[in-house]
Amino acid sequence: MTCLAEGSWPLEFKWILNDTEITAFSPEYKYIIPFLQRSNAGFYQCVVRNRMGALMQKKAEVQVAYMGNFVEGDQKKTVSQGKAAVLNSPVVSSYPRPEVTWFRDGYKIIPSGRM
Repeated sequence: MTCLAEGSWPLEFKWILNDTEITAFSPEYKYIIPFLQRSNAGFYQCVVRNRMGALMQKKAEVQVAYMGNFVEGDQKKTVSQGKAAVLNSPVVSSYPRPEVTWFRDGYKIIPSGRM
C-alpha cells in the first residue's frame, strides 16, 4: 500500500490496522505485507507527519480471499425413478462465498427450474 502526501520535508509515515499501530514513524511511505494471511484483513490507515503537524488518511479496507478445504466427503444417494434426490452443498470456509457446481459422470449439471 502506498501513502501519498505532499508537504514540507521531511515527511514521516506510520501505518495503523484496525485502530492499532503496526509500524512506527519512518520515512517509508509504502507498507508491504510480506506473507499475506487472513489476519491481515481489516481497515488500514496511514498517518503522515512533519514539523508542522500530523494528518490521518482515510481508512482503506483490505479483504483477503481464501479457500478452505471441503469438510464433507462424497455423498451417495439412492432414490426411486421420478423421485427427487436432495444433495447438500459441501461445507467449506472461504471468502468470498464459493459457487457450487454439480457434476454427474464428469458432466456439469445444468440447473433447471426444479432445482
